[in-house]
Amino acid sequence: MKAAGYPPVLMSILILLVLMHPVGALADDGEESVFCAWAQQQIAGTSLLADVVTQTDYEDFVASKPSADPLTVQQYWSNRVDGPDSLAQVVSCKMKTAERINFYSPVELPGEAPAVAVDQSCDTVQRAVLAEVLNTIPRSQLVVPADTLQVDPEEQTFIGPMWLKPWPFQPLSRDEEGVLHLHSRALYVPFSWWIPMPDRFKGTYYCHLIAPDFLEAVLRGDLPAGV
Repeated sequence: MKAAGYPPVLMSILILLVLMHPVGALADDGEESVFCAWAQQQIAGTSLLADVVTQTDYEDFVASKPSADPLTVQQYWSNRVDGPDSLAQVVSCKMKTAERINFYSPVELPGEAPAVAVDQSCDTVQRAVLAEVLNTIPRSQLVVPADTLQVDPEEQTFIGPMWLKPWPFQPLSRDEEGVLHLHSRALYVPFSWWIPMPDRFKGTYYCHLIAPDFLEAVLRGDLPAGV
């Protein structure tokens, strides 16, 4: 069931964010506006809510950078399927590391918890996406059995071209045993003095992830896996 025009998975994510932060803190409107803010919370273990810049042009997304001050993430929906709904198969998030967020949002009182915990991984976010999607689908409507789903460890990269290629990113594959694998690709660059990059390129965690609505359509049998 959809509420106010929002797909169930993104609606549940939106509700979680609204409960923690005022609606005015969201950077832009629309059902896809909040995802990478939620992903930033997952990747850094923080309740802080990032502003979101949604890029609609691939080259603009490639050139974009996240920011820790103010906390701002970049997101891009891509690899859309043919058809009237034109669902994006992939959502890409450019986020900041836990260390950078703590640097700009330090603990001010003794004994107070830090703004963030430690960096997680893209596959951690992917597992949270899968859990959210499965929670929206009654088991009687689940065409792909849950025990045939596997979230693979993130594919790790260290420079932008490796993260972007090959493109488009393919978030799903099925092996010979019938297991449906959920893929993610990460670009992790710590903020370290020895890395020969400008500071704006460091302290970043980027993820290519499966889009929740696409995953839901596959699990319901509305779209074939690997479409």
